[in-house]
Amino acid sequence: MDSSDKETGYFLQSVRNLFALADKQSCPKFSDFLSEEQQALAEPLAKKCAKETGMQIRFWGGYEGAVRVMLGVFPDPWEPEESCFPIVGVTARARKTDKLEHRAIMGTLLGAQLKREMLGDLIPGEGEAVIFADERIEKTLLTQFDRIGNTGVRMEKGFAPVKREDRFEEIKGTLASLRLDAAVAMLAGTGREKAAALIREGLVSVGHIEEKDVSRRLREGDILVIRRRGKYKLTGAGEPTRKGRIPVVFQKYL
Repeated sequence: MDSSDKETGYFLQSVRNLFALADKQSCPKFSDFLSEEQQALAEPLAKKCAKETGMQIRFWGGYEGAVRVMLGVFPDPWEPEESCFPIVGVTARARKTDKLEHRAIMGTLLGAQLKREMLGDLIPGEGEAVIFADERIEKTLLTQFDRIGNTGVRMEKGFAPVKREDRFEEIKGTLASLRLDAAVAMLAGTGREKAAALIREGLVSVGHIEEKDVSRRLREGDILVIRRRGKYKLTGAGEPTRKGRIPVVFQKYL
């Protein structure tokens, strides 16, 4: 078993432990903030455990459409309400002309030794940014930061309603087939052999789960992540042309 498999095993055990603790203590239990990859691993197991135990589950990140979320496990008679989650939103306010970028926010927080799993989505903006976090670090956020990067800020508890708007770049092309290696070759701008190597090295995921089968058939709606290349969604696959090639449309997340 390689280190990656061990890490996955430990993570899945932590999901099981949430159910054991919720049952033992008769109160809701929550994971750290989960990445999309961790959510994809956790969800089927959490649903299975919920069915076996009669408990309820919910994923929540502080607002609708959050990318990084916590898994909450709720034993009877608790209901999976948003207010139960130990999540706070903190607003960093700057001058209206100052742009608070995601990279600067992340660098500032991690540079202060805050752990990534304690942080949810970071919403950049002009004049202000919103930081979702575990309530255990709320005091630290409110009292220990007066700058994001080189920009002076004032940290305040709470946030205005957040509406996440993903931005995309449309990529069109044709594929010999809907195999994963063909799609990776097109998106990464490389040959099929190099694309296959990327897949076998564990650098590609489909649906946020690592995929090493180069011949995996893709379907509309599939999300591909190519490490160090980007995240893509297959939004269209047309009928084969007279030459047998399949026209496809991908959206690249910006």
